[in-house]
Amino acid sequence: MLLPCYLCRAQKHSRNNDALLQAPYVESEEEMAVTQKPGTETEGGKEELELHSDIWAELRNLRDMVVEQKVELRHLTTRVAAAESQVEALQKEHIVSKVAFSASLLDSGEGNTSGSFVPLIYRNVFTNIGNHYNPNTGYFTAPVRGAYYFRFTGHVANIDSTMFLRLVKNGQSMVIIGDRPTTSTDDNASNGVVLQLEVADVVSVQISGDVWDDQYHRTTFTGFLLFPL
Repeated sequence: MLLPCYLCRAQKHSRNNDALLQAPYVESEEEMAVTQKPGTETEGGKEELELHSDIWAELRNLRDMVVEQKVELRHLTTRVAAAESQVEALQKEHIVSKVAFSASLLDSGEGNTSGSFVPLIYRNVFTNIGNHYNPNTGYFTAPVRGAYYFRFTGHVANIDSTMFLRLVKNGQSMVIIGDRPTTSTDDNASNGVVLQLEVADVVSVQISGDVWDDQYHRTTFTGFLLFPL
């Protein structure tokens, strides 16, 4: 009776072992952590790394854009400064280009003016744009380097008068007019010239002899800037 019981228990144990061999094996979390190969990443980790890479790429692009804009802004600032300088120069040129004056000898009455190579002082000012003609000295002073036109006239009212006028630049004679005694009681003379002047050059008219002026403004001095140089 012992042998059959032993055989029964042996068969039952064998069936239990077969069931265990046939059951599916489930790996625990600890075992998964131990058996996972070093360096391997989960899908979530890969996505996070890719997201970080994209962010750094965008930041680098933004940095490059800022650098480019800084360079462009610096160049733009330089161009604006140059343009402002040009505008300022043009404005100054436009202002100084407005130079013109015209005056006659006497501001009232009539009579002869005599002298021996002394400046004539034209006191009756018709026009003095820019105020570069001085009615107290008779001198015109050039405000800018340029080409200027000058014209002067003289009148003789007596048959025995001698008139000699000359236009001078910095004391040097440029052109002259004159009249000798004749049988005519009224003689006129005039002359004009274009001069190239530098800044602060002085132009005036000098007299030797007699010249007449009256309410008709017969003796005059005129000048204006043609264009700057």
